[in-house]
Amino acid sequence: MSKKASDGLSRRHVMQAGLAAVAVSASGGIAFGQSRKTTMTPAGFETSADLAKAEAEGEMLFYTHDSDPAGAAIVAEFSKDFPKIKASYLRAQNGALYSKLLAERSAGRFAVDVVQFSEVSTAIDFKKKDGYEQYDSPQSKAYPKEAFGTGAGYYFYSGIDFVGIVYNSEKVTGADVPKNWKDMIKPRWRNVISSKQSTSGMQFVQWYELKRLYGDDYWKEFAKLRPHAFDSRAQLFERLAKGDDQATILGEWAGYQLVKDRGAPVVFVAPEDGCPATPLVTGIVSKAPHPESARLFLDWLMSSKGQALYQSNKFLYYPSLRKDAPPMPGGMKLADYKLLFPQDMDAYEKAHPTYVKEWNGMIGL
Repeated sequence: MSKKASDGLSRRHVMQAGLAAVAVSASGGIAFGQSRKTTMTPAGFETSADLAKAEAEGEMLFYTHDSDPAGAAIVAEFSKDFPKIKASYLRAQNGALYSKLLAERSAGRFAVDVVQFSEVSTAIDFKKKDGYEQYDSPQSKAYPKEAFGTGAGYYFYSGIDFVGIVYNSEKVTGADVPKNWKDMIKPRWRNVISSKQSTSGMQFVQWYELKRLYGDDYWKEFAKLRPHAFDSRAQLFERLAKGDDQATILGEWAGYQLVKDRGAPVVFVAPEDGCPATPLVTGIVSKAPHPESARLFLDWLMSSKGQALYQSNKFLYYPSLRKDAPPMPGGMKLADYKLLFPQDMDAYEKAHPTYVKEWNGMIGL
């Protein structure tokens, strides 16, 4: 695994500019919402939720963009700590999840308590629609202000997804081993390189950031390689592990670590120019049917316990922004990587239709 720490963005630099505007109190903490009484739960973390009321509510529904195994792992761990609360989840790709949530709310149905999106722009739009409850979590003090983006008191970044280059070390050797993004548009990769489809939020981030770095010609040259595009990360890494594809340009660290744990001959490369990245965005939904359970769940998710699950569970593997987060599996820390986040969110959102058109044309859709 390549380590590029000297010029990498540390946690305190994550999501600067348009994504880092937050209100800070005179004491230096994040200022949002009316403060509530805090207590220590039997599970060992501080919460502002009323535990008795949460247990009386007895339920909590979590909407997530993530996989079924990931959603199941999250609610199962929460339920171990709070067995009187029946926690459940519903998962769908980010766009479909958001459409479902908006349709339900338009129809006057308020079933979900907490939602996690894979795209900041989705969370920003939902906030504009007054979709989040304002909640001052006592766990917020364990995070840098950048972990709240422009949504301080409404949502937080529950993990970071970032990508580098991943190649099959049995198929790629010697001078062919890639070192940077420009190595990935060489003719050598024709018909043996993969990416995701245009429905992927992470693919959009990479398209946007590499286009910013290298201009329009970069993706035009990549298109000549006839890349194989997949809907899911699992498909992409399964083919890579088998050698059906020899490299992927969208090597999500979480997917890499999972197949590496299984003994696959894969190598992760972090180019010096940086790794495109996006946060997972999680918050309590306004008009939640189980508000105390929702607050308890969010505090649990933000706690060291919840973040340890996100960072170490094989179906998640999302590095944490908590100040006290331990190294990721494999020994690296998030601060060891230079991360590339879209800085101008207006320009980023406006670019999406162009991205979809160009990407679908490239992969033949």
